[in-house]
Amino acid sequence: MPLTQLAGIPADRVTEDAVERKLYSRDLASVPAIMVKPFFRTLPDVVVRPGNAEQVAETIRQAARERIPITPRAAASTSYYNSVPVRGGWVLDVNDLRDGIELDSARQTVRVLPATTWFDLDDALQQKGFAVKSYPSSAVSATVGGWVSMQGHGMGSLKYGGVGEQLVSLQVALPSGELVTVTRESDPPLDWFVAAEGTLGVITQVELTVRPRPAAESHHLFAFDDLNTLGRNVVSLARAEPRPFTIFFADSGYLRLLARAGFHIPLDLPQSHFPVSEKGLLLVSFQGEPSEVNQGKDRLTPVAGCELSSDLALEEWNLRLYHLRAKRAGPSLLAAESWLPIDALHHYLKSVRTLAERSRLLIGTYGLAVAPNMALVMSLYPTDERHTVKYLAALGFTKRLHDLAARYGGRPYGVGLWNSAYLPRLFSRTRLDELKRRKARLDPSGIMNPGKLYQAPFPLWPITFGIGAMMLGAAHIALGRERP
Repeated sequence: MPLTQLAGIPADRVTEDAVERKLYSRDLASVPAIMVKPFFRTLPDVVVRPGNAEQVAETIRQAARERIPITPRAAASTSYYNSVPVRGGWVLDVNDLRDGIELDSARQTVRVLPATTWFDLDDALQQKGFAVKSYPSSAVSATVGGWVSMQGHGMGSLKYGGVGEQLVSLQVALPSGELVTVTRESDPPLDWFVAAEGTLGVITQVELTVRPRPAAESHHLFAFDDLNTLGRNVVSLARAEPRPFTIFFADSGYLRLLARAGFHIPLDLPQSHFPVSEKGLLLVSFQGEPSEVNQGKDRLTPVAGCELSSDLALEEWNLRLYHLRAKRAGPSLLAAESWLPIDALHHYLKSVRTLAERSRLLIGTYGLAVAPNMALVMSLYPTDERHTVKYLAALGFTKRLHDLAARYGGRPYGVGLWNSAYLPRLFSRTRLDELKRRKARLDPSGIMNPGKLYQAPFPLWPITFGIGAMMLGAAHIALGRERP
């Protein structure tokens, strides 16, 4: 039966147009064809744009009967190919499942459709006297369902925990096409679908707790001349009570990228890139009741950095959703995003500085304290995707940054396709076996977002990937050295 004859799915919600399908064969990452075409089928056979949860379920039921791979997709705002097909099949574009915001003021919960952006959800809640507890730094484009399907840590996670801790229930279309509501007590439980990256089903509604709109907030920006001191202050502030809403940090390399991109930076840096400066910034923000905010401000007295003006602090806060504006320093930027034990933050920042110095490459690092014991760090470096050889070499340098994080107990943030090479770092053998058991139980035919999360494909086997990436990284240093 042709897909356009599916019951309940209008023909204009299904396309086999080659140009439209091509748009779904990539995400934010620019990956040379030589790394993709010999190994993966990223061009979907069909794109379906369901208008409601039942249309999602009906599409999956048909795919299940014919054992056709399904790749769920909304904003596709990552660079790991989480929402790009690798075995062809159907892409399920859920972007029309948005809004539908139902606030329960008494319970302080909200139900929302999965393709609603975090920015739009928070804006709607603010107008009703409430706010989300946390959101990604890509909140303008990142969707609610997408962040639940990923790791779900960002702004506000330090105070309220990851998005998984805020969930009440999920409505999910399972790989069988059954539409179910899952909670922490259900079987399967809600927790199975958090960070499952769309491999166990398609989220069609999210219910989560919210907070009263903050009555007060205060933002404080500190400058440091020494990365050891910056890192240790992040640790002490992340463990202080009351907990800050968020702590953002950035090193001089990131500030240089911003300056190169044409943005104002609040620090004076040396004219030459090398030797690499140890300067950095720290933004600490409090939100809540006035008494709580004032108590938090009192805790800032021992911070060892130089506090900058409140105007600069507010300016930095207002740019919190635009950290990747540094991309204008391009033409392209590549990055390694990692979880990192917060106690090791200053070691990592110093090691990146040393790597930049030895390689004579501009590397910038910024990040967030997302828990009292954990930071989320992003290290970026400029390259040019228009020059394929240099760009391929630059891709290999990302592994050096991930290896630095691993030296201090870190691991990549997110898996998708490209980070499957790091599976031994991401999961213990016991944990990976448990994830595979869940997959086998819910998706025995393996149709839901196949080729991701559970096993690295041949080109990304850890041994072969490690050798190849090491050679490319060495080539990148040789080709990409910057002059002072």
